[in-house]
Amino acid sequence: MQRSSFPRQSVLPHIEYLRRAPLRAAGLFTAVGLASALGYALGLAAAIGLGAMVSATSARAGRSQPAPAVHAAFDPTRFILNALLVPALDPEAVPLRWVDPRPALRCGPGTVVRVNGMPLRPGALVPDAPFELVWWTDQCYPFGVKGPRFDGGVKLTVFREDWGFSAMVAPSDLYAVSDGIQTRIRRGAATYPLCIETNGSRCSADGSSDAGELKSKVKWERSR
Repeated sequence: MQRSSFPRQSVLPHIEYLRRAPLRAAGLFTAVGLASALGYALGLAAAIGLGAMVSATSARAGRSQPAPAVHAAFDPTRFILNALLVPALDPEAVPLRWVDPRPALRCGPGTVVRVNGMPLRPGALVPDAPFELVWWTDQCYPFGVKGPRFDGGVKLTVFREDWGFSAMVAPSDLYAVSDGIQTRIRRGAATYPLCIETNGSRCSADGSSDAGELKSKVKWERSR
């Protein structure tokens, strides 16, 4: 039988104590065991409690973090007359006359503007009858250099109204680019001034048939 290598002189005093006072020794060993077991239980409970606290804190932190903001792209479809009709109107002329809108919009050299199939003539009268205003935009900025850039074509069938203008919008690959986001201009209708709903009533434009008031509205829009 292989003997233990534990030093004999270290064990003998404990054996002798056990022989002389067996009950005390048993009580001592029992107390040591209980203390060890109690210490183990307390350590385990503390570990479990700490783990639960960390999990709860992490869960609260996860719930409290705000969701990332989603920025919707600017959709200029309803502002198409503000963008491409108003800059072509002479705000000083009564009755209304055309001006070349391309310099004010900082358009590129490929920009073309036509009225009823003919190149726009600065100084010519704006027709009273419905007319077609056709644009092919080449990097135009109708809302300023910090606004969206327009590229592509559109045909506006424009009607003079008592309160301003309305139009049918037929885009041809017309896009507005803002903050790196490309927005396709939709087919539809537009008004100038913009159509406003008031107190649940039918949509009506805020405007006047008076040429002087319309002229002042055009000047205000162009100065924005």
